[in-house]
Amino acid sequence: MGNLADKRRLREEAGEKIYKGNTVISDKDEMMFIPFIQSGNPDEERPWLYKGYYQMPDGAINMELKRLKGHIELKVDSIDNYREYIGEAVGGFIKKIYEQSPHDAKTISMEKHETEVDLLKKEIIRLKLDAENANKVREEAKAVLESMTQQRGMTKE
Repeated sequence: MGNLADKRRLREEAGEKIYKGNTVISDKDEMMFIPFIQSGNPDEERPWLYKGYYQMPDGAINMELKRLKGHIELKVDSIDNYREYIGEAVGGFIKKIYEQSPHDAKTISMEKHETEVDLLKKEIIRLKLDAENANKVREEAKAVLESMTQQRGMTKE
């Protein structure tokens, strides 16, 4: 079996890279249109934004990617010691983005978003009513519990 130092030494002797990092997508925003925030122009597009990093033993290679209309813009933030791992980090990051992206940019339409927004508004209203009903039931249960403890002669004192 061996410890980490042995594994690193064996990888180095085999000509492989010493560290085997992991690519992580820490934040993604795939909203293409902002119908309520934009001033009257529902067709104004904005890029999809992704943030992530490639884990290293004493730090990370940070990456940000913007994706719009088939073009990508990538920003890489790294220290000089990780230069051998940047290609692997970028490749893994882009691969994960395309694997985890639910749909291609061309499948989004405003009609679909408007109906989804309406459904979400109705769901929010329903959840608010459920929360109010739950609070009423909780208050009634609290009152019943207090009256039962007073009937039995049990007090907090």
